[in-house]
Amino acid sequence: MSIAAPPGTRLTSERYFALIDEGVFGPDDKVELLEGVVVEMPPEGPRHEAAIYAAAGIPEYWIVNLRDDVIEVSRSPDREAGRYTETRIARRGERLELVALPGASVGVDDLLPEA
Repeated sequence: MSIAAPPGTRLTSERYFALIDEGVFGPDDKVELLEGVVVEMPPEGPRHEAAIYAAAGIPEYWIVNLRDDVIEVSRSPDREAGRYTETRIARRGERLELVALPGASVGVDDLLPEA
């Protein structure tokens, strides 16, 4: 299965639902694709789609980890290995720069529920 698309391609509603049918996403998963950044908010921890996203060349993958109150950031995909070569944990008070949108950033506090 391949979910890679040429740069600049928008994920249509039809393709999103096809990805649900293919088992990449569940129908209740909270997932957003923002200019090449996947932000996932799985209710019971990571669903381990990072390998799929890395193989597809998605430059950045974030997991909103509500249990530990952090954002898990994966960057620099190795498409052949199907893994990200750079990972880090972002905590409250930090800002995350978006790889796909130079100069744009998001506050970790804006992604996590109020403490």
